[in-house]
Amino acid sequence: MDQTVHSLEALLTRYSDIEKLSEVQRVRFTDAVRTGEDPLSIVKYFDTVGIKVQAPADLFALNDDPNEEEVNAFWVPEGVAVSINSDDLWLIFEIDGADTVPGGVRA
Repeated sequence: MDQTVHSLEALLTRYSDIEKLSEVQRVRFTDAVRTGEDPLSIVKYFDTVGIKVQAPADLFALNDDPNEEEVNAFWVPEGVAVSINSDDLWLIFEIDGADTVPGGVRA
């Protein structure tokens, strides 16, 4: 798993459109895991492919899967940014506590 912490702006510039910055949705990671709900149903999707999301690192489980082209995760200062490629949608799972983000980088 890549431990590089990216800025959201850099990710959007590279993979999407920086103009989408205002459209990026956010959810607290702990709330999403507790309820199984998030704005893009990412936690539910992971469950359907047999991945139980319990820690932020679990969101990276599909990054290296050659059969998965839809979902990609990236460390950002706020937590984990996940993109759904075909819909060009982004969601940030905000993480409480600097120790869960590589290098302890925080926004």
